[in-house]
Amino acid sequence: MWSLAAFITAIAISNAKLGESTHKKPLKVAAMQKVCHLSLEMTKVPAYVANRLQQLGREAAELQELQQILLTAVLPTDGAVDEEMSTLLLLADKLGVETARKIQSAAEKAVLTGGRCAFYAGGVHEFVSVFFQSMVTSTKYCIKGARKEAKTSELACISDNKGSPPAVLTTSNPEKPDVAAKYAALRANATDLNAETAEADCGLIMRDSTDGGYIDNQNIDQAIHWGGELFRTSTGSAATQTNWQTNTVPTVDDSTYQECSKHLAEIVTQLKSAEQADKLLLLLESENTAWQELKIKAKSVADKYPAKEIIVKANKLKSIHETIKKFKQANLAANKIEQAAVAATLSRITLNETACQLAAALGGKEGCQVTKAEAAKCEDKGQAECGTTKGCEWNKTEEKCKITEEAQKDAEKANQEAGGKDCKTVSKWKWKLETNCKKDTNCKLEGTDCKDSSLPLNKKLDVITVCL
Repeated sequence: MWSLAAFITAIAISNAKLGESTHKKPLKVAAMQKVCHLSLEMTKVPAYVANRLQQLGREAAELQELQQILLTAVLPTDGAVDEEMSTLLLLADKLGVETARKIQSAAEKAVLTGGRCAFYAGGVHEFVSVFFQSMVTSTKYCIKGARKEAKTSELACISDNKGSPPAVLTTSNPEKPDVAAKYAALRANATDLNAETAEADCGLIMRDSTDGGYIDNQNIDQAIHWGGELFRTSTGSAATQTNWQTNTVPTVDDSTYQECSKHLAEIVTQLKSAEQADKLLLLLESENTAWQELKIKAKSVADKYPAKEIIVKANKLKSIHETIKKFKQANLAANKIEQAAVAATLSRITLNETACQLAAALGGKEGCQVTKAEAAKCEDKGQAECGTTKGCEWNKTEEKCKITEEAQKDAEKANQEAGGKDCKTVSKWKWKLETNCKKDTNCKLEGTDCKDSSLPLNKKLDVITVCL
């Protein structure tokens, strides 16, 4: 026979069991979808970092290429360079060096930040994945979807019934991640963070002895934190917004994920392309119809250079672009461009040597000792080098490089005006040519040709510089 005490005890147990079924309510799919978005945003960081480092690497190489082509195909080899062209050349060099340094200084932090963000993203995804998989029937589940248990179509970070994440992002996606915005979106609607009103027996949410949890019939003092403290288990009541970290942490920079968000903001700034680099590199593009003038601020290239602001007009940039385009089309193979660049560099070295020699002779100084500069030759140049050498042209009939008629006339005229000797007239008889050429101190025999070997200076100058 039942005693009164036994009856009261039975009612209490019954009421406890009824109470038990009111606390294990599932989380809303609206909240868990935002958790998915946070996880996915953090997975974008490694891909973004890799993309930016690759892009900066390309920019550094392209700025070097631009500088090389400007020297080879655009700037005159005779030294007649205007201030705009010299500033463009120096700017390309400066930006190329700065971009390379930027990669070196920012790479370590960028890679470490990408790894940290990916680590956090994995923990947040696991939170969603475990709750998604925790369902037995259409009435027992841990995430409430539009109808009953949540489906894969309702959660962006779940790709199958196993709770697997979507495919890893590739570096082809340059989209800048905004982890702070995704965290703020989760915090924005507090009602979504409250558990559903209908019971679904989700023991993952609770941690007391009557409502469930990981250890049967035990009160667990320490709350279990899901997703790196994003959500913590409840006791004695269904989950509310107070179970979420966003309830007490105002921004992501104060959250568990601050090492991702704070450093991300820094590396986005550090890995940003220089605005002027973007504009300069338009010169290498195959097509561009919207040219705009380029302003280079005073003293922005070097400490005191340029002295004033330089404005390169749109039509000049267009003209440079056309020259570069034709040069690249004529030298499609990379080695041809390199050969042309070497030829142009050697030409400038020769010009510098000649200028140094003349300065030494005119100034009577012994400090400038240079190798005597020889006149540019066309005969031994290949077709690619011939086409980029001033005063030379490719003879299709003879299939060799020859000096242009105009260049030959200009050279002879300049030599005569400077007091040089026309060695071609040393002897009108071939059989006396070698003997007479050797006798003349201003001429020298090269093969079957007698050529001028004197410096193009006034004969009154006593050239005493030593040639190394």
